[in-house]
Amino acid sequence: MEGYLIIASTGGAHSPIAPWVRSAIADRSDLTIVLDEIGLMIVTTAGLPVGWLQGGRGLVLGSIFPADKSVPVNVATEGAGPLSGQIEPHAFMRAYWGNYIAILRNGPTALQIMRAPFGQLPCLHASHGDMLLVASGLALLDAAGWRSAGFNWDAIAHRLAYQNMPSPTTCLAGVSEVQGGVCLGINDGWITIAQAWSPWDHAGRRHWVGNREQGMVLLRQAVTTAIRAPIATADRMLLMLSGGLDSSVLAAALASQGGAYSCFNLSSHGGVGDERRYARAVARHLSAPVIEAEWDVDLVDITRSHAAGQPNPVARSFMQGTNALLADAIGEAGADLVIDGGGGDNIFCALQSAAPVTDALVRGRSLRATWSTARSIAALAQVGAPTVLAHAARRAFRRSPAYRWHPDTQYLAPALPGEHAMMPGHPWLLAPKGAETGTAAHIALIVAAQAWAEASDLPGLVRRASPLASQPVVEACLGIPSWWWFDDGRNRVIARKAYADRLPADIVQRRSKGSPDGYIAALYAANRATIRAMLLDGRLRGAGLLDTPQLERALDESALVRGTDYHRIMRLADVEAWIASRT
Repeated sequence: MEGYLIIASTGGAHSPIAPWVRSAIADRSDLTIVLDEIGLMIVTTAGLPVGWLQGGRGLVLGSIFPADKSVPVNVATEGAGPLSGQIEPHAFMRAYWGNYIAILRNGPTALQIMRAPFGQLPCLHASHGDMLLVASGLALLDAAGWRSAGFNWDAIAHRLAYQNMPSPTTCLAGVSEVQGGVCLGINDGWITIAQAWSPWDHAGRRHWVGNREQGMVLLRQAVTTAIRAPIATADRMLLMLSGGLDSSVLAAALASQGGAYSCFNLSSHGGVGDERRYARAVARHLSAPVIEAEWDVDLVDITRSHAAGQPNPVARSFMQGTNALLADAIGEAGADLVIDGGGGDNIFCALQSAAPVTDALVRGRSLRATWSTARSIAALAQVGAPTVLAHAARRAFRRSPAYRWHPDTQYLAPALPGEHAMMPGHPWLLAPKGAETGTAAHIALIVAAQAWAEASDLPGLVRRASPLASQPVVEACLGIPSWWWFDDGRNRVIARKAYADRLPADIVQRRSKGSPDGYIAALYAANRATIRAMLLDGRLRGAGLLDTPQLERALDESALVRGTDYHRIMRLADVEAWIASRT
């Protein structure tokens, strides 16, 4: 996997990096030193693009593209022409997007390290003596002498309570993560963290498009931009096509660009796990070949974590089956790029909340639009429209429009360690004064999409792209009022209409949604005894994080599983497997 290591002295302007570190790096044949100064060393692995910014003011690791161009132009080879004078992180992130880490020099002692919003290139940082280490992975931190001090149990509790919320605090003591859109600064030994990109800079009525048709055009342009960038350097693509709206939108966008690609569909027996007929309809409509495979519980080892080398338990055990079958499909298709629709629901505002109704009432000032949106939300949430309308009216008078992200405390101990363990704490959830309630809820969904884009548990066998969870598409979607996404009992309406002429009508109008729930339930049933032993004799229980009596009742062999409780228990098992992999 492509990676990098940045070693910066924090001991002052002319403090050198320890000689033993330089020697250790120089002895590694798999590492290339791209910059070596008195207090700064930058190292990369093979294959990672490296480009210098004009005037030697910094460099870019990874792929970067101008924000205003549909055909990607790699700044790594052409330089950051539009920027002049001192480069500000905020201006840089408005001018460019991609999958990059940018290192800026704005003075003899000032260093700024930025991670692209929704960028897949990780950015971990840790202190080691008078050095700041920034790297794409734990192994590269280890190469510079860093060692973890053990588990951060408060962070683990937070991850369990807020599964889909990214956090700069990792589950290993002594290492943190720079999230997308954040700038890590070093100046005369001082280290700062600042937001350089926020969805709120592109959201709200000041940024709304004039009408729905304009929104559709901008959405389609953004998706085209986001998909052209990764495919420009690919020979053959493999699209993970479920047959749902999001992956079908990508199929239509991919087909319009030409080039060789295949589709890959996974299914399980019966119910919502079998979407083959939808995927086949899309593939047939676009004249694309489709590879089909079926999930198998024997492909999963519930006790093993694929995130063993990562600072957080991001791997889901059921994805072992997906990844194994995907590897076979990559080989069959001869693909060098995998494209997925991860985060699409969130980016396309698939809410089941009264918040968009509040926006229609307060900002749209249309009773007709308000009632229509309320009926659509009610159909999606399977409640009455008057109930949704009442909730929306109450939210209109709430003091703050901020989205309230409630923790999932099922099977967690009533008293968790650390008072801050249950606090959400994501900066994008802080709505500015006068913000729209529906926009705040939409941005909360985008927070979850950020988690997918920046820490996916898909394999790194070949390059991977999630075009929908990208900066251009997010910014385009934030320019669309929240209630415009709903009509006639459907969500994601702007995306549906934008691609209505490129997809089968059954796909555009589809109300059902597929899910791997059946496969996950089968995995739980096949591994129930193993999971019971893992959790009741494991480290999570030993750390006091689990509600043991409740969990014992749920895992009893004669107990019936209520609803989708198995999802929660499987998540606990995944975290326990990750902890075991680190001990």
